[in-house]
Amino acid sequence: MITLSSPLYSIIRPESLEEIVGQPNVIKLLSSFLDNKYLPSMIFFGPPGTGKTTAARIIARQYGAKLYQFSAVKDSAAEIRKLIYKDRESIFAQKQIVFIDEVHRFNKAQQDTFLPIIEDAGVVFIGATTENPSFYINGALLSRARSIKFQKISPEDISIMINRAKKYLSVNISDDLVKIIAQESQGDIRIGLSILESAYYLSDRVSISKERVLELIENPQKYDKSGDFHYRIISAFIKSLRGSDPDAALYYMVKMVESGDDPLFLLRRMIIFASEDIGNADPRALQIAVAGLDAFRAVGFPEGRIIMSHVVTYLATAPKSNSSYLALRAAETFYKDNPDLKVPQALINDSSLAPEEEKGNYKYPHDFSNGWISQRYFPGDGVPEVFYNMKNAGYESKVLAYWEKVKKSL
Repeated sequence: MITLSSPLYSIIRPESLEEIVGQPNVIKLLSSFLDNKYLPSMIFFGPPGTGKTTAARIIARQYGAKLYQFSAVKDSAAEIRKLIYKDRESIFAQKQIVFIDEVHRFNKAQQDTFLPIIEDAGVVFIGATTENPSFYINGALLSRARSIKFQKISPEDISIMINRAKKYLSVNISDDLVKIIAQESQGDIRIGLSILESAYYLSDRVSISKERVLELIENPQKYDKSGDFHYRIISAFIKSLRGSDPDAALYYMVKMVESGDDPLFLLRRMIIFASEDIGNADPRALQIAVAGLDAFRAVGFPEGRIIMSHVVTYLATAPKSNSSYLALRAAETFYKDNPDLKVPQALINDSSLAPEEEKGNYKYPHDFSNGWISQRYFPGDGVPEVFYNMKNAGYESKVLAYWEKVKKSL
């Protein structure tokens, strides 16, 4: 009976390139580099749980280099550079590999700060990302680093790792259950090993039953940023903002960011929310949301999370009105049924009048008290439609009071 001191996937992590499963092309290329005592800077890209971090650790050891392992989620670009250059000046300096996981989380300006590191003799830069580097990695960085693609792991290769873990744990589990776990892993070795680890602890630690495995699979505690669960969380996030619950909204924001969602996606959704759900109840909300997106692009991770929290708490606690959104929907519906209503004659410019048309009697609003005069603007001859119905909420209540006052004065 074994009690694990670390996650199972960490304990049975491959110790050589040959032990990495599902990446024959990557192993061949990296082995060739090492055999020739040559190691370029690289960008490892591919799905999660495919061996990117493991490969970096192995080649650092075989290359005889000191490995600096960072994550763009929790380490700032400035801190990384400071540490690297401090050690570079040491009399004990040796070959260095700087490995940055989730490198796409850094914005383009932050990625630029790594260019001098790459150009330093003796320093090898390796960035790892689950995103397409062509879209998320600075061109200057890409031109100095070799892009290496890690493939999604097949269920057969994941089964190899599960069987290695089974041997380490000295636990009995049928081949059928190994296949079920491998299929459920969706190409991510960590998921498969996490299922096995949980099943091991929930069992008698001698044999793992099908019941335990199916129980874990039917109640998966995982997050797929491109799947149904992602849409559940973003829905909960938006509804928490709409319901003016900043604490719930912050929880879902953190969950999405920690699970790998693109922060820019969340910030763009908040810009939409600012107009759709707050609107003129607080016109500043849209300004705050747009400024948050711009500020995040300027700052990047990890400090950008502070900006996201600022925007989330502002939007959640702002007064709410969807009147402008409903007005748009009403106008679109009306237009579909009435696409060709005639513009009132008074609104047509003199220069665009046909020879047979008479000039309309346009009343210039600024010539009247309160800057408003009753005249027809709505197209057609029927009773003008009302799309925008203001709510008595926040700033919009002031606008409503103002218009009621203006129109009553006539």
